Amino acid sequence: MMYRYLIVCLLMMSSPASADVIDTPHASDIARMLELTNQAQLARQAEWRKLNLYHSALGGLTSRVDDPSYFLSPNGKHDPQAELEATIRGAFDESMATNSRQPNVCRWIARYQYLSRSMKVLGFDYAPPRCEGFERWKSGIATHRATLVFASVYLNSPASMYGHAFIRFDSDSTGQYNRLNDATVGYSVQGTDGNGAMFLVRSLFGGYPGTFGFVPYYVKMREYSDLENRDLWEYQTNLSGDEIERMLAFIWEQSFTYMDYYFFDDNCALMLLASFEAARPSLDMIGQGKPWYIPLDMVKQVQKQPGLIEQIHYRPSQYNTLLRNYDLTAEAEKKQALTLANDDSTLPSLDRLDAAGQVRILDVTLGILEYQRNRKHSEQEAAAISARQIRLSGVRSKLGAESVYHQKEPPAQRPDEGHGSFRAGVAVGMVGSASYTQLNLRGGYHDSLDPQSGFAQGASSKIGDLYLRLNADRIRFERLDLFDVFAPSVQTEWFRPTTLKINISIRREVLQDDALAPAALRIQVGAGKSYSLGNDARAYVLADSVSSAGASASVALGSTVGAIWALTPRLRTEAVSNTYWYAAGEQKGVWSYRLSAGLAWDMGCNQSNMRLNIARQGLANAIDPARTFTDVQLAYYYYF
Repeated sequence: MMYRYLIVCLLMMSSPASADVIDTPHASDIARMLELTNQAQLARQAEWRKLNLYHSALGGLTSRVDDPSYFLSPNGKHDPQAELEATIRGAFDESMATNSRQPNVCRWIARYQYLSRSMKVLGFDYAPPRCEGFERWKSGIATHRATLVFASVYLNSPASMYGHAFIRFDSDSTGQYNRLNDATVGYSVQGTDGNGAMFLVRSLFGGYPGTFGFVPYYVKMREYSDLENRDLWEYQTNLSGDEIERMLAFIWEQSFTYMDYYFFDDNCALMLLASFEAARPSLDMIGQGKPWYIPLDMVKQVQKQPGLIEQIHYRPSQYNTLLRNYDLTAEAEKKQALTLANDDSTLPSLDRLDAAGQVRILDVTLGILEYQRNRKHSEQEAAAISARQIRLSGVRSKLGAESVYHQKEPPAQRPDEGHGSFRAGVAVGMVGSASYTQLNLRGGYHDSLDPQSGFAQGASSKIGDLYLRLNADRIRFERLDLFDVFAPSVQTEWFRPTTLKINISIRREVLQDDALAPAALRIQVGAGKSYSLGNDARAYVLADSVSSAGASASVALGSTVGAIWALTPRLRTEAVSNTYWYAAGEQKGVWSYRLSAGLAWDMGCNQSNMRLNIARQGLANAIDPARTFTDVQLAYYYYF
């Protein structure tokens, strides 16, 4: 017994602050818990490290949590053992009870629950004080099932151009409509710069904190499905009730703190993986993943875990369901539906049709009105549409014919069945009379000629796209696309979105015979319209601008016209014409042009791609042979 007494004395002498909060009657219990912890090496256990987000870094361990107040030990961020010992010293701390009527352990509920389970296995009974706040919060969240939900890519927002994911906690009620009131939790960046360029830059370099947030599922449906036209994919897991309880404790604990949000790693995807690992510590998804964390990569990682996903359900966006039904409607009925959506005084014109015809037109009309109403910013703005909906719904309710208006069917392949986010490639080509070899490495994510399975047709979303040239035994930097996004949003009679193209890059312009101009920062911004040319083709027309900053700064204005066509599910072609007039710089007053075409063939299981690219460019009214040439290239890309 003497050694236990000495341990308690040493603890109290070495940590005066801790001595103040240790309740003397529990000193022997704390000493025993410390002894058992060291014997069992609990600080080395996967669950402890996953609860506190420890990971290997620079030859040691560090926690991803950046909030200093999260750690009970001064060295806790880098020392799991010191943090566990400090946690044990505070195991009976009631110091917060005066102000919050809750014990101090409430903030660290997950780690104290872990400590209680571990002590029980080691033969010591430690039950942390009951946390009324946690129990009250948890009582409003169902624990029947945990479902991972992936919202497809939304290119009009930098924060969502790689998709987004969250967890839904399902009740035991049956039926998909009963899911709408279930709670969801997501992890997101807490920024104040909206969705602009500064938001993206600061997100890349950890300029904002990231935190968990809870909302009902219907709010997420409203945000993603109704407003942003994003399909939702629901992956139902087989986590048990006890595992979901552990997940909730982890989320509660992390909700009182923060970590710096980085677009590529410490983001929503990583924290959702961490939540699953906290629920089931035997999972090692973060350790087996890539150095970066993209929501879709996270979904793929969850899918890889044997037996974790039990069922997958598809929820199409309101827009895609309306588009599907509208496309199946006869042209004459489309015109009547559009007229009725704008002016319900034309309703009597339907009387000459049979009940089935009236139902087809009314259902499409109501779909258009519902979509338009959801685009409004307030009930006041939507008042006229709502009144029209009520009147037409009353007429529709009196018709007995069965509706043929149905949800859009799931696509042939899910987003998680598409190509990997990382790409490596090699190409050989000729510029004028000179041959070259080109190497490519891309951190993410997709361009218009990549394998299309699971992606929107013609869309492009890239970050960190690096190209190097090998020529005459030299490796030369050609270009780095820092950020590239292109969203060919298709026009309809009832929805006319703007198509955007933004490219920010550092590049050396290729000249004749494979010479390279000095590096310059290049910013391209374009906006215009896209059009459907059938189910397999898109065309677009953009007003465009290109600004360069470097040894020879310039500003050019012009247009981009292009089309992409899926010849078969594995074969695509794209043609683009760029025309610019230089408004400033050395080439001021000069017209330039570039005509390019590409043919891509998908190989294997959507994870490799062969391309033939041909481009012709030049200056229309200036003599500069170096800038006028033809480039022919054959490339191979592999995705992982």
